[in-house]
Amino acid sequence: MNLIQLGSQIKKLRKEKKWSQGDLEKYSNITKRTISKIENGFIDEVGIKKVELILDLLGYEFSIRLKRQPKTLEELQDERR
Repeated sequence: MNLIQLGSQIKKLRKEKKWSQGDLEKYSNITKRTISKIENGFIDEVGIKKVELILDLLGYEFSIRLKRQPKTLEELQDERR
């Protein structure tokens, strides 16, 4: 997952909780401007503690998983058949 995907997921989770960016700002003490930048992928580097706090408030946490290997050319060609 890259930062754009992470931001999009955070936005989705916030909306599922029916929170505005203002609500999230109030609970996290992270400015709406920063929240907006995170959600829209406009921050090149996000402090991991901020993301951890936001995810915690939304009821989620980080996890680590093995990165999937890209498909080989043969696998891609087989999918087309």
